Amino acid sequence: MGFYRVLAICVPLLASCSSQPLETVEPQDILSLPQTFSASGTEAADVRWWRGFEDPQLDQLVELSLRDNPSLQASYWRLRQAAAAARGARSGLFPRVTAQIENTEQRYSSGEFTDPSNEGNSWSTRIAASYELDLWGRVRAGASAAEAGLQAQQQNLQTAALSLAAEVSSTWLQLCEQWGQHNLLLQQLEINRKSLRVLESRFARGVSDAADVLQQRQLVQRSEQELEQTGADIEVLKVQLATLLGVNPDQLTGYIHKEASLPFLPALPDTGIPSQLLLRRPDVREAQRKLVQDYHLADQAWADRLPVLSLSAVASNGTSLISDITENWLLAIAASLEGVIFDGGALSSARQQQDAALQERWALYRETVNQALSEVEQALIREGALNRELEHLRERKRLSDLIVQRRNRAYTRGAVDFLNLLTATTEQQSLAREVLSAERQLLQNRVTLYRALSGGLPQQDLPEPEPADLELYLEGNS
Repeated sequence: MGFYRVLAICVPLLASCSSQPLETVEPQDILSLPQTFSASGTEAADVRWWRGFEDPQLDQLVELSLRDNPSLQASYWRLRQAAAAARGARSGLFPRVTAQIENTEQRYSSGEFTDPSNEGNSWSTRIAASYELDLWGRVRAGASAAEAGLQAQQQNLQTAALSLAAEVSSTWLQLCEQWGQHNLLLQQLEINRKSLRVLESRFARGVSDAADVLQQRQLVQRSEQELEQTGADIEVLKVQLATLLGVNPDQLTGYIHKEASLPFLPALPDTGIPSQLLLRRPDVREAQRKLVQDYHLADQAWADRLPVLSLSAVASNGTSLISDITENWLLAIAASLEGVIFDGGALSSARQQQDAALQERWALYRETVNQALSEVEQALIREGALNRELEHLRERKRLSDLIVQRRNRAYTRGAVDFLNLLTATTEQQSLAREVLSAERQLLQNRVTLYRALSGGLPQQDLPEPEPADLELYLEGNS
């Protein structure tokens, strides 16, 4: 039989058995979500929510981190692994075809008692094709599970990107606060030193006593100590920020052009309907796809207990001349049915295990949805509480300023002792720092709210990292 006639028989026979494209079905279970959130604004948040702070340096830092952060790049390469695994799983839906060509040279080592007809050169060719008829959906279930795993990893990459953007934003806000605290402490230290000089002058004239001078010196020392601690906190935050960007701390100065103050708080975003916003969150969608993946794996475990029907076709020939390699083919077509008669309950146990894993995944999916809802509600509650706290702190700060002014005048007239003035001054300076800290906490809570409401970032914000050339590194460490 000729070579081309063999192909004409085998290829249509096996290709006709291939399956249709994969379909993945998303579960539409009712999750008992509320109709609305406890609070909402009117403005829709930008998909790149950090731009709402209108801080060009923050925008640049987030973009750099999305490009160079090693942890995010690791998530991307896990996505590539999942894509390769999904392609490999789909290969079972199609025939497997192999080919082999072999050349044999036969010669006797000596001429005694030999048959020259057994010596010579020969060529043999073999083409084999096999295909498993997916009667029970085992192969399709495995391919669908791998596809769901790929989709879950896509959402995992989005989750990692959102978490990174939130962490960079929070670290930047803390750094801006510490810069503000540092400047505030410098001003307070200058005021305290000026007051100390005045007290020392009064003490020299016999107007103030030594205790007043010592108390003011103690306040100056406290300001210097807090100033040094703030400087150390600034350096720690710079190291943390550099790590998030995937650069060395020395390189961070190339990305931070100037010390920045805290940005203004944007208007509260429209929180929308929970069922629409939460179910598009990447972490919720990841949990959903993992649920679908385990559903298909449970189907595959069920089908593993049933017989497997396979088709195979082998075409082979042998000739002494390579020019005759396409002639005189022998074609063999076979069908086989194979199943487990007894395995001690191994397959049944595997199915029960996968069914239990599916129930576990469903519980984790519901937990993820509830956690997502909780994150939004907690951020909204904290924002209201922080706004009220900030109002109280600002009013206390205003009253404290008035108290210090009056105590200063009263001390100058000798109406009150220095301890009253010192107490009022200490309270005033502490409240000024508390106000700045509360403003940062309010902004950082807004980052948490944006993160909780986000449905992911545009794909163009997640550039594909360049593969590293590891050969030189591995050779140097082998």
